[in-house]
Parts: sequence; structure tokens; C-alpha cells
Amino acid sequence: MHLVNFIELIGKLWPMPTPSDIQFFSCSDPGKVRRTNEDFLKIDSTLQIAAIADGMGGNDYGEVASQLAVDACIEYLRQADKDLLDKYPSRELGNAIKYANETIITIQRNEEKYRSMGTTLTCLWVRDDQLHYSWVGDSRIYLIRSSDKTIKQLTNDHTLDRNKIDAALAPDLYRRAPSILTQKIGSILLIKPDSDRVQIAPGDIVLACTDGLSDKVSDELMLDYAIAFTHSLNEYGEKLLDRALDCGGQDNISFILARI
Repeated sequence: MHLVNFIELIGKLWPMPTPSDIQFFSCSDPGKVRRTNEDFLKIDSTLQIAAIADGMGGNDYGEVASQLAVDACIEYLRQADKDLLDKYPSRELGNAIKYANETIITIQRNEEKYRSMGTTLTCLWVRDDQLHYSWVGDSRIYLIRSSDKTIKQLTNDHTLDRNKIDAALAPDLYRRAPSILTQKIGSILLIKPDSDRVQIAPGDIVLACTDGLSDKVSDELMLDYAIAFTHSLNEYGEKLLDRALDCGGQDNISFILARI
């Protein structure tokens, strides 16, 4: 078989995703306790990029930080040199997060009231048969493959490691460790976004979420719901939100779903 014919055959059996092949669903809910929603997310379905952030600080304008960070991240990727983005996607996604951090720091320096605001930031880009992603903080990305009945957390939380804390000497710190960030957007310290990529296939679902969802809905239930509502991404998203609210909804609940 000629090489050209072989490539055409592969393309028919497993065509590369196009913008119309990616279905998105997003949700951001304040939950049952918080007065304000400090989460923010944005999707550019044409470029197949998305970002999600979980602001922090309560009265310290976490909702401002999350929106500014997401907007800056998406804007950087929209304006990025296409050749560089294609050639070095992980680096450029990381640079988008660094740009968001610089944006927040500039505002902090110019406005005293914003001095303590901060946020997590996670972004993703679907390109051909690859998912590229980068993050700072504990807003996660999962890859759900309902055909194989598997779910995998792709990101690692940037939080304190309990294994390095003596529970007897510091019981309060040990208890709070999973909620204490080691990196955040809005820090004058040098941030080091983590970046990676993973192969994706038709039928896969990418879930990016803040801890308002991941703290309330177990990985097992995320997978079970994906299998149960495989026919409708919207119904899957609604089920995730309902479950998080039923479990108390103490935090803001935000997530992005992308199905190949």
C-alpha cells in the first residue's frame, strides 16, 4: 500500500478532531453557602482552548483575581504566535499562566485593596489527537474514557504534602495541608507552572474543575455518571452539579467538560 493511501485510510478510521468535533459544556455555581462566586472560567471553542480559576481571599477580591487570570491567560493564547504554539504547546501554555500572574502582580502594585488577592489557574488546549494542559494550584483536570471505564487525574495539586508533616507536632497544619496552596497566581514568588500532554481519542471526556466539585464528587462517581449519561454531555454536567450541591455545596462549584 502506498504511503498516501495508508494515511488516507488512517484518517478515515480515526479522523483528527476539528472545532466542530469538540463539544463543550460549562457550569459555575456559587453553591449553597458562599455569597459570592470566586470561580471563573472561559472557553474559546474556535481555538479549542479553555481556562478555569478558583479565586481566594474572601474580602480580598478573589473573584477579581480569578476573572483577570482567566482573561489574561486566554488572551495570551489567542495572541500567541501560531508557529510557536504548534511547536512548543506546553511552553506556551505555561507562559500564558506566567503572563496571568504578571497581570495580577501589576494590579496588586497599583491598587492597595487588591494586594492580597490570588487564584488558582488551569488551562487546556485540544490540538488534533492531543490534550495539552498547564496549571498552578489545585484546580484539576481529569481524563474520562467511558469506553474503557477509566478515569485519570492528570494534574497534581500544588498543596502541602501531608507525608512531610508530623501530625503529632502540628495537628492543625496536618489537617489543613490539602487546602494550603504551595503555588498560586498573584504571588510575587517565582511560579513554576506544571505542563503536560496526553493522547485523546473519540468519545473521551476532559473534565477541568475547581475543588468545589472535586472535594464533593469522588472519582468513581465522576466515572459512573459519565457512563450513565454518555448520550448527553449536558445531562452529565447537570448530574455533577446536583451531586456537589447535595453534598453540601459549601464552596463555589465550577467545571468545564469537553467531549471529543
